[in-house]
Amino acid sequence: MLPRRICLILLLVMYTGVIGCSGDAGGDSGGALGDVGIGTGRDGGGNGTVPRRGGRLVIGMQQEPEILNEAVNTMVTGVYVCNFIFSKFVKHNERMELVCDIITEVPSVENGGISRDYLTYTYHLRPDARWHDGAPVTSADVRFTYELMMHPEINVETRQGWEVIDRLETPDDHTVVFHLREVYANFVGDCFYDESVLPEHLLSDKLGPDFQSAGFHRQPVGSGPFVFGEWVPGSHLTVRANEDYYGEGPYLDEIMIRFVPDENALLLQLETGGVTAIDNAPNELLSVLESVAGIRLYRNPALFNEHLDLNCEDDILGDRRVRRALARATDRREISEKIYENVWIPAFSDEHPSSPYHTDTWEHMNGYDPDAARRLLTEAGWIDTDGDGLREREGEPLTFSIMTTAGMLNRERTQLVLKEQYRKIGVDLTIRNFHPTVMYASYDEGGVLKRGKFDIALYAILTPPDPSTKEGSYSRDFLPPVGQNFSRINHDELSELLARGSRLVLFDERKPIYERIDEILATEVPMIPLLWVTQLDAMPQRLNGYRPNPTQSGDSWNANEWWLDEE
Repeated sequence: MLPRRICLILLLVMYTGVIGCSGDAGGDSGGALGDVGIGTGRDGGGNGTVPRRGGRLVIGMQQEPEILNEAVNTMVTGVYVCNFIFSKFVKHNERMELVCDIITEVPSVENGGISRDYLTYTYHLRPDARWHDGAPVTSADVRFTYELMMHPEINVETRQGWEVIDRLETPDDHTVVFHLREVYANFVGDCFYDESVLPEHLLSDKLGPDFQSAGFHRQPVGSGPFVFGEWVPGSHLTVRANEDYYGEGPYLDEIMIRFVPDENALLLQLETGGVTAIDNAPNELLSVLESVAGIRLYRNPALFNEHLDLNCEDDILGDRRVRRALARATDRREISEKIYENVWIPAFSDEHPSSPYHTDTWEHMNGYDPDAARRLLTEAGWIDTDGDGLREREGEPLTFSIMTTAGMLNRERTQLVLKEQYRKIGVDLTIRNFHPTVMYASYDEGGVLKRGKFDIALYAILTPPDPSTKEGSYSRDFLPPVGQNFSRINHDELSELLARGSRLVLFDERKPIYERIDEILATEVPMIPLLWVTQLDAMPQRLNGYRPNPTQSGDSWNANEWWLDEE
């Protein structure tokens, strides 16, 4: 697929909407984006028949979650599984519209759920929602989860959006009222969106520094469409249908996630029936997957930005001239062509080009220019004095380690391409990779990203439709362990502007703020954007209701609606 086509597809879907929660929340949508495996009608399978109950789906994945609790760990695979088990207030559908999950209506000013000063938000829980052990889900569980998110001894992934809450009221078992101390533009899109509602009666005695190690995280009890079955580390994880689910479905009896790190073994399992589907398949399997009998291939242009985090606390990378030099030496078009056959398209910002907040500032200031990179390094005092092609300063060679998730071949190949590109400007890279559960582990578990134990980190981060989420990535107020500012940039004006942008509602007021934010990010370069991800999902042709999702809601956002035709 040509890059231009991908951009046009995303341009069509790139808007943030809110739709009601009665009737069909999904609408009529083709099953696949792109020119492979396009479905017709809502069912994604194209036959428009009444959903059939029964059947088992076995999904192959390369990565395994660390734990199953999105409050303290947000690995993509963890989110994927948690969607089966837990409930949230809202999620995005495949068209990036906010839809209800465990609430009856998305609050708005028009329906009275949001006060006209944007400081009071009222939510109504579904009265028929129950935990998998039979206990009712109530407003007390919401209050408990809020207290957990704000607990000073629990290192949650981020408190962005939660820290603006002044107080919470629970006038009855199914009503929750949040009073904010200041306006926060994306509160509806943040509140119980990234984090699930958790059961007070099972976790109230776990609050404190030992929360991270609670057994609940590996044998969770939720209120979602599927009940946790078993988790055999290094092998598989299963969930089974929740017969008391409050929403539509579920129609499948069981879903198994089989963990297969090696891509060749993953393909073999698909061909031999060891797995019946692959989520986020390796790009290099594209041509093969297109020819596997009984498989429908979905191309999902997602809002994942494959990028490099640069550790601003490092003695050498603390100099922004060095960071900018690396940005100038990065030829992302070469990476797109050589590694991803132009399926993943070059990224020149952390804001998708179809977003109304996108600017060309980053590309203009940091586009590929090796000569400019060399000048920046010379200005910073790094010179090749002995003619060996490697720059030094005061006898110290200019070398960095670059880390990514071990076993992800395309990322490992990208590391080799970057090593060649940076060597051309006199910089040496050493490769040092980690298992995903180590790289993405929580602060308490010594996670490499969370603890800042890296020079350069290669991974993907989701960029939600609303730019307020940038605050959690770049503000000094969200340095780990209290947030996801993994590059550890600490910039006064940037932090102040990020806070201001998050608390404004009108686009015309926000736009100039985020333009200035882009200027600062392009000057400071805490991260180097590389590519926009296109996810490949290989699903059975007889699977209906599958609608891949470009947002952090993930492809499993509507797993309760999936169903299989008879064989």
